[in-house]
Amino acid sequence: MAKDYIIEQFKREFKGRESFSREELYDFYRQFEPDLKETTFRWRIYYLKTKKIIAVISRNLFTLSYKPVFKPEAGDTEKQLYSKIEKQFPTLKHCVWSTKIVSEFMLHIPGRSITILQVETEALEPVYEFLKEQKFRNVFIQPVEKEIERYIFESKTAIILQSLISKSPVQRINEVVTTTLEKLIVDLYCDKKLYSAFQGSELVHIINYAYNRYSIDFTKLFGYAKRRRKEIEIMGFLSDKTDIPKNVLND
Repeated sequence: MAKDYIIEQFKREFKGRESFSREELYDFYRQFEPDLKETTFRWRIYYLKTKKIIAVISRNLFTLSYKPVFKPEAGDTEKQLYSKIEKQFPTLKHCVWSTKIVSEFMLHIPGRSITILQVETEALEPVYEFLKEQKFRNVFIQPVEKEIERYIFESKTAIILQSLISKSPVQRINEVVTTTLEKLIVDLYCDKKLYSAFQGSELVHIINYAYNRYSIDFTKLFGYAKRRRKEIEIMGFLSDKTDIPKNVLND
């Protein structure tokens, strides 16, 4: 049977649904391929994903209404930082982003932003010394609450140097490795002192807006939250405070 016909039937079948399960998708395809094997079915899913007909919500949930992936553009400071670190430490895993990228989701946009540079833990000190040699100002390495309140919030150009947690969900955009939406949400929730401007009802609004506008892979989000030892806590917060459907979070 023609592939285009099946796709059209598929769109009609799941039109208007916020989400549908892997099992429902499998049952749909078996109408046309009664002897459908698991390996073949995985290829059907792969095709639908690559053609942007479906998007992954979590391990066993999909959605038909395709939402774009959040791809924040790096600013001049982030590009300069990334370029210098890349040249000096070519094998080092690192990620850079600015809190400016959160403004898109906010009701009350803060007047100041900070740049976040995350590197492998063993490289924190060498990178910190290198940035000082390169005349970068207001660089803070793993700042504690007192430093955050006294110096960082008063600075216009603060650079925060942090450990990059292993297997962090990052992405490369125009040669710069930066955060993903999944990582951003978890980091904002976990580092409450550093990201105090993004807490409370503002954080709820940020997450709701992000969910409605962009694709979020909750398997990836909760996997990262688990590595930060906050999986259960974040799941409870998303379930109790946000508009994200419970079946999406509990899949």
